[in-house]
Amino acid sequence: MSGNRQLTHEHEDSDEEADVHAKQRKHPTEESSDLDEEEACVATKRAPVSGILHMIDTFDRKGGARAESSYANCENYAVGLENKPGKRIPKAGILAEAGYGRARAEYSVFEAEAKGPNASIGAEASLAKVGAMGRAEVASASAKAGPVTVKAGLGFDTGASIGLGGVEAKFLGTGFSIGAKTGVSVLGSEVSCSVM
Repeated sequence: MSGNRQLTHEHEDSDEEADVHAKQRKHPTEESSDLDEEEACVATKRAPVSGILHMIDTFDRKGGARAESSYANCENYAVGLENKPGKRIPKAGILAEAGYGRARAEYSVFEAEAKGPNASIGAEASLAKVGAMGRAEVASASAKAGPVTVKAGLGFDTGASIGLGGVEAKFLGTGFSIGAKTGVSVLGSEVSCSVM
């Protein structure tokens, strides 16, 4: 019987915690002066910086997850110098993307993403780098923990970037990055480690 009381007590604590978390979350249609979870996800995805800069930009990011069956969008962005996740490091760029099937989860400096067939083109400028990349993937899955990124898939990224983090160049999914971010890509699968 005491076990039932304990379970009931734990359930009440969970309800209280759920109420606190529900108050912290805001519906995307509500107006807010703070960056909500979906905006943080999108801002970070738009122009990801790498390594230590990424950790500074996202260390206090709240957890979030989302999935889409199909997506298409074209947007430009300019963010920076705001004390909000995804907006601390100044960055600007343009991104056009379309695809079928995407799921993403993130919390603090950790991220995971899976994509079905997709294509995108983008250009960005930030404190960390300047570059442009066109991407076409059959499918991919990636995980990021702080400075370490692992990606498995079949893709044909083509483009280049240069900046404080070094140089990156890819042609039809195969290429390299040398500098603060060091990595190798072969037909869309990639392993990299970033210190900056």
